[in-house]
Amino acid sequence: MAKGQPVCLVETQKSSVEVEAPGPGTLLRLYETGAEVELGKPVALVCETPEELERERARRGAPASPPPPPGERKATRKAVELAERHGIDLAAIDKRGFITEADVEALIGAAAGPAAEEAPAPAGVLEGVSTERVSLPALLDSPDELGLLDEAFLETLRADPESFRALSPEEKASTLRDHGAAVGEDVALGEGTLVAAPRVVLEDGVSIGAGSTLVCDEALTIGALTHFGAGLDLRCRRAHIGAGVHGGARIQIGGGGHRDPWALLAIGDLAFVGDEAFVNVCRPVLIGAEVFLTMRSMIVTHNIGHSMLEGYENRFAPVVLEDRSQVGLGTVVYAGCRIGEGAIVGSSSYVVSDIPPGKLAIGVPAKVAGAAARPVARARQVELVQELVADLRELLVLRGHPARAVDGGFELEGSAVRLVERVDASYTPPEGEAETILLTLELAGDPPAGTVVLDLLERRIHGARGEQSPLLDATRELCRKRGMRLEPGPWRYRRGLI
Repeated sequence: MAKGQPVCLVETQKSSVEVEAPGPGTLLRLYETGAEVELGKPVALVCETPEELERERARRGAPASPPPPPGERKATRKAVELAERHGIDLAAIDKRGFITEADVEALIGAAAGPAAEEAPAPAGVLEGVSTERVSLPALLDSPDELGLLDEAFLETLRADPESFRALSPEEKASTLRDHGAAVGEDVALGEGTLVAAPRVVLEDGVSIGAGSTLVCDEALTIGALTHFGAGLDLRCRRAHIGAGVHGGARIQIGGGGHRDPWALLAIGDLAFVGDEAFVNVCRPVLIGAEVFLTMRSMIVTHNIGHSMLEGYENRFAPVVLEDRSQVGLGTVVYAGCRIGEGAIVGSSSYVVSDIPPGKLAIGVPAKVAGAAARPVARARQVELVQELVADLRELLVLRGHPARAVDGGFELEGSAVRLVERVDASYTPPEGEAETILLTLELAGDPPAGTVVLDLLERRIHGARGEQSPLLDATRELCRKRGMRLEPGPWRYRRGLI
């Protein structure tokens, strides 16, 4: 082989890296295909002479490395499996080096032709924007008359915003309510915060941090238990934010064109927006349910540059983040891009084209590097839940709560948390337990009497009645921190046991 020739491809969840030969010679493989190798061990050698090849082969007992048959292509295991499933001939891929899963996917996409017609979007500003795999907030479809402010009061707000900012949080909520806004219970608008829009809907438990500005030309609706930290600056024609959304501090939503007719922001339930994120909304920005838009990430819907008559790009286009997608720290998503359901974009990337559902993309520009998630065997799922229960017990003990280990979990002051892989009607909680919380991977039928069941794969709670106990709250919170956001919701952890 020649120096610089690709000899190996290393695939991880975050990247695929070709390893090139450091010099001319013969490749000696040290392990058979499919063997597990300890991290850091060599898997092959490049021998410069026939004598060195025979010496190393004898010393290491390495398998012979016959040359590949003429015409055989080098491809990763995932690429071969995908090609076989779709009847793809790898010889049709013209590429120097290793053929990867992404190469096969590109060939499949080209063969498929134009994409099937997507789900229609709502009329109006979303015309032409597909909402397929995007769970929009329910308040997006709320009646136009809900939360309409008195016109005279709205004019006062616009003419003298500082008077409203000077009100106490309680006075802000009651003042908006008294003048037509639909404001629920336990709404907290921080010190120095301004809310001004012709139509305002703030459901129960909405919390906006101090020093924030929320100004919309047409409507502002926010779902129950949604929280934003201090310094939120939201300026938009229409903003519809779902329930259970968590936003960090110093988030900016608006930018150039935020009063354009198409300036719409929609964020689905249980989404996360990190500190100092920036979202430009001169065109629609649709963020689905359980999306993570992390710290200092940026979405832009238009660019600023030189004259298009001189050949410079001039783009104005919506951005869509489908359900459960993730945008890494410091990443930019450019106008017109769509990130597919469950896809992940690595930190410090620049997205300039669509990312398919379920894929991991990274880089500048961002390119698909593999799958965003990998299948987890049932035995490993059980191990992970065991670790979660152990972590919860340790955390409780460190917080000064005497959690005692028992078979399958732990007990705390007469209540227990237990892992039961499959729960059905035959399960009977131990006598004397005031509350038995079961973490399971499979629930068959109704939860057994006297238990609360957290079905972790279905991500649902069964058997809870009314206000949750402190131990159930703590268990649910740790599940949330491990990525399992349980229904029914919305729900917020209020500084309990952990």
